Amino acid sequence: MSETPYSPLVVEHFGHPRNVGRFAPAADVITASAGDPEQGVRFDLSARVHGDRIVAMRFEVYGCPHCIAAGSLLSERLQGATQEQLRRWSWREASDELEFPPDKRGRLLVLEDAVHALATQWQRRQ
Repeated sequence: MSETPYSPLVVEHFGHPRNVGRFAPAADVITASAGDPEQGVRFDLSARVHGDRIVAMRFEVYGCPHCIAAGSLLSERLQGATQEQLRRWSWREASDELEFPPDKRGRLLVLEDAVHALATQWQRRQ
């Protein structure tokens, strides 16, 4: 079994992750998590919202380089997103862009769960 090489975008986001961390609790901050470190992956997302848009996003992840790259990419791509866009977000978007190997795609389902949970938390706070 040979190791799948990382795509250039995975290398970039793993080596220089964007928006790592979390926002302190505040009225304009929503948070969500999915996964379990004992199962190999966990994503914690926090976002600052204004009106109907995410204005800033942060992430923390426990997982492989692919997961770190996915969290970093997502934290950039979802800035400006609405609740509806969060609800519609699919793991396939990150998989295609980052060229995830098939055996790692299940981890992106955990990221999708975290994104959808973020939409749910946003709706509950309104």
